[in-house]
Order: sequence, then C-alpha cells, then structure tokens
Amino acid sequence: MVFNNLGKAKRRNLITLAITKFIHGFGTGMFTIVYQPFLLDLTNSIVLTGLIISIGSVIQFLPMPIVGKISDKYNRKYILISSIPLYIMGLLFLILANSYSLYYVILGIILYFLGFIINNLNTQFLVSENSNESKGLIFGFMFFSYFGGTIAGTLFIIFSQIVNSRFYFMFYILILIVEGVLFTFFISTHTRDSQNQNLPINKFEKEKENLWLKVLKTKKLRVILIFFTLDIFAYSIALSIYSGGLYDYYNLTREDIAFISLWFNIGNAIFQIPAGRITDKIGNKSALILSQFFGLGFFFMNILTVILWMNQIRNTIFITLSIGYILFALSVCTFIPAEQIIMTNLGEDQKAESYGIISFFRGIGLIPTGIIGGLMVEYIHYIAPFIFSIIGIIIELLFLLKFFHD
Repeated sequence: MVFNNLGKAKRRNLITLAITKFIHGFGTGMFTIVYQPFLLDLTNSIVLTGLIISIGSVIQFLPMPIVGKISDKYNRKYILISSIPLYIMGLLFLILANSYSLYYVILGIILYFLGFIINNLNTQFLVSENSNESKGLIFGFMFFSYFGGTIAGTLFIIFSQIVNSRFYFMFYILILIVEGVLFTFFISTHTRDSQNQNLPINKFEKEKENLWLKVLKTKKLRVILIFFTLDIFAYSIALSIYSGGLYDYYNLTREDIAFISLWFNIGNAIFQIPAGRITDKIGNKSALILSQFFGLGFFFMNILTVILWMNQIRNTIFITLSIGYILFALSVCTFIPAEQIIMTNLGEDQKAESYGIISFFRGIGLIPTGIIGGLMVEYIHYIAPFIFSIIGIIIELLFLLKFFHD
C-alpha cells in the first residue's frame, strides 16, 4: 500500500489530498479542453489568443515567491483553502466575458491562475511533508489520482455534447466548492514540520534577506533554475497555442479535442505510479532525461501529423495525434515526480519560498511563449512551434548531461 508506515493523521491527509486531486482533475480536465477554443471564439485571432494565454501562464509563476513566503510563514491548510474563492471568481468573470469585454477575460484568467498557484504549491508541500522516504511513489499516486479525474472530465465533455463552454465553467465551480469543504474539514496540520519555527530569529531573518541571492549564487540551485526555466520555455512555445491550433488549423471540434486529450489523461493515469517508483530507483536526473526523449516523440508525432495533413493524408489524424499524446503523457509522468522531489527539497528552511523564487524565473521564461507561438503560426506555419520546441529539448538534454547531478 502506498501509505504504509505512516501515522494516522498523515495517512488521512494524503487520502484527502488524493480525493481532492481526483475531483480537481475532473474540473481541470473540462477546463483545459474548452479554455483555448473559448478564447479563440472570443478573439477570432490566434495571436491575441496566444497573448491572453501567456498572461495566464505568467500568473502561474511570477507571484510564486510571495505565495511561497506566505506558505512558509502561515498555516498551509488555510492558505490552500484561500485558493478556492480565487478560482471561483476567475471562472465567474470568464462566464460573464464576451468579445466586447475582453478585460473580463483577462481579470478572470489572472484570478483563476492565482488560485491555481496557491492551490498547487500548498498541495505539493502538504504531500511532501506528509510523505515517507518513497516520495516519488507518493507523488506518482497523487498525480495518478489527478489524471484519473481528468479522464472523467474529458469523458464528460465527450458524452454530454454541450456546446456552451460556460456550462463547464459553472460545473467546475460546483466541484471547487466540494473541494473547499474537504480541505476545511479533513486536512490536519498537526503533522507539519516545525523546523522554521525552531530556528533562531536572527538566523531566519538573515536567510530570508539573502534567499534570492543564494538561489542565484549557489551552483546547484542555479543549475536547477536554468534547467526548469529552459524546459518551460522550450515546451510552452508549442503548448501555449496547442489546443487553439487543433481547433483552428485542423478544424477539430471540442469533442474531437477531448477524444485526443483522453489518451493523454489515460496515459498519465496508467503510468504515473510506475513512473514515481522508477524515479525513486533511477534518480531524478535519469528520470528527467527519459522525460525529454518522450517529449521529443510527442513533437515529432505532431510534425508528422502536419506533414500528412499538408499532403492530403487526413484520415490518420486521430491516430497520430493520439500516439503523440500518449508519448507526451509518458514525458509528463517521468518528469513530475523528479520535478516535485527537487522543487520541494531546495533547502532545509524556507522551502516554499525557494520553490517560489525558482518558479518566478520559470514564469519569466513563459512570458514570451504564447505570443511567439502565435506569431510563428500566423506568419510562418503551424509546424514552426513544434520544430522550435524540438531544438529547445535537444539543448535541454545537453544541459542535463553536462551540468545536472542527482
């Protein structure tokens, strides 16, 4: 059993987090599919859609140092609960938005993704703090639960056949309310490590003042920062406009995109726990290298799909895109446990703030990706972002092999 050798409180916390991961995955499974087509319908421009998506992507990272500092200072449970109203307000603004009120879209996206980072960071640290030595396996189990939920959300879109995207946003709000209730009544904070509170005040204040400088000057932290920033830039050039591109270039419906995405979610659900166990055995560096090879496979399959489409071979589109998504699932499965083990263990103290600082720099790497991806599609070709991402992954692999150590 995944949660063997854990105390009662820790076991209950992890089970509650796994349940909330599942229901949250149901909501994000729906949101991910309808989000970019919804924006494209409002803007009628792949470039403007990419720009708006970039705003959301940046919000996922730039406020992270502040969120991390607050998480280290106050009770993670209550900070986690505060993410729920932000999520809900963001979705409400998206529901109210139309083509004449794009500022509602921007405000909604800012609030939604601010809720996302608060939820994600505090959930990850609660998982880490309640885990035993098999962290890779436990993180794998949590994401298995999450992607099980995304499968359910994807199937819901396929079978419901509801055209209005706002319906899915409203349904997501109901899911978030249930999630907030579970956080409130079933998460215990009595097991949290109290290392920070035990530090002498002057030492703690000194480390707080020097933390940004420490991240930039310490070789290990600098290598981690460069790698994860490069990684998110390389992948996001293509992914920032991916669903919108499927909708615009191939004229796929939301149900078509949901069917293809289903293979990604199934792959994640199947492989997440084995990938977590493998990460524990082979180490973080080897898992990240393996992830990059699967990522190359994903982008190659998308390039193959474009080439076949341009040559009027179009009856294979669902096969090639689905294979690509399975490879992407393998990339994600082998990446996430290693990433979370590294990012939740950046130092003895102020772990969440260190996580936030590195995430801040990742956010800087994200800033131009949506607009670059949109401009590539608009002025070069739909295939261009995929080629760029492959070049980026090759550079990542070289960096991993030369500088990265477990």
